[in-house]
Amino acid sequence: MNKESLKIISLLLITTNSILVTANNSLLPMYGEKKREKSSVIVEKDNRFIAKAMKSFSSREHAAEGYVERGFEMYSQNKFDKSMRRFNEAWLLNSKNAYIYLGYGLLYNNEEKFCKAMEMFTQAYKKGLIESGFLADYAYTTTKCALTKENQLQKVLFNDANNLSHQASQTTNKRLKAYAYQAWAKSYFLQNDFMNSQEMLKKAKKNDGAIDTKFEQSLKAKIIQLE
Repeated sequence: MNKESLKIISLLLITTNSILVTANNSLLPMYGEKKREKSSVIVEKDNRFIAKAMKSFSSREHAAEGYVERGFEMYSQNKFDKSMRRFNEAWLLNSKNAYIYLGYGLLYNNEEKFCKAMEMFTQAYKKGLIESGFLADYAYTTTKCALTKENQLQKVLFNDANNLSHQASQTTNKRLKAYAYQAWAKSYFLQNDFMNSQEMLKKAKKNDGAIDTKFEQSLKAKIIQLE
């Protein structure tokens, strides 16, 4: 086999490997956080995608918002692979969009990877997402992550979760306040703090929240055991 043939085969292998890496990483947040600029094939593909997206939107930021919306739409339809791809495409367009990391967190939660979900929610929080409903979910996820830890780290995460729950409950929106209190009640329940759980559930009821009756029954059973 001559040198020219070997060169062609080598180029084909490099191209094929780049395509396979891209395909595999498309189902990981931020494409697995690989340095995409190292592959000329991937860079060219990304640039084509961005150029195409820009034809439909006035800016990369607006384009990212459009892809985020599609990501949540796919998530609501239980099309989780497609949802991840849309969030990743949004990330290519504008990695500063906080809702991308919310989407990543929801997808990790769906896989019961609570600590990874918490990490994504932390990124969303740092990028300015402070809506009450999000904070309540962030707090509950932090508690779920804490359950996989031990000793001091678990205590730290429980404390973080309760601080986030407090922030979530400060909303003036009655519906969201009820949601935040009920999520806090569930968080306290997982922390085996049943008295505080009961108190938060009472506050959710005071705000006319739709109460999870199955959870309420479980909590009542725990309270009876304490008496």
